Amino acid sequence: MHKRQVAPKRFKVVALGGTFDYLHRGHRALLDEGFEIGETLLIGVVSDALAHSLGKTPEQHYNARFMGVARYIEKEHPEGSFKLFQLQEPYGPLASDPAVEAVVVTPDSFDRGMKANLVRSKVGLKAVHVVLVPLVLAEDGERISSTRIRHKEIDREGRLISRTP
Repeated sequence: MHKRQVAPKRFKVVALGGTFDYLHRGHRALLDEGFEIGETLLIGVVSDALAHSLGKTPEQHYNARFMGVARYIEKEHPEGSFKLFQLQEPYGPLASDPAVEAVVVTPDSFDRGMKANLVRSKVGLKAVHVVLVPLVLAEDGERISSTRIRHKEIDREGRLISRTP
């Protein structure tokens, strides 16, 4: 019997965060990339207050969003090492933890990942690698987003929802 070969992880500690409203295929791609490259993940789920201060309007309350991420990890990455926590300010441990070596971002959060490196340098920490995960597109070629899901344009997999009069 052959044991499945597992590629060595590129980084010991990887950070990522998000609102994770209506956990969808794009969110899962972000999480999957984190588990692919990191031995341990620090996963911040944006608090309701921080979401609103960032101009986001999640329909699901924090606890539902947190549990959605927890259930996904339990199902898809049961052997993964991670810390799931409430993110109450934009950078969380990314700004202050010297153990963090990389951050996983999307094109939407790339600037925040780069700014985190400025924050780290101001407190004497090494810059982290910024790992970009492309946006996941729906079947219409447009991005999958929680907003489109809330508006009932697409489902969580990016399939178009037919609108019949």
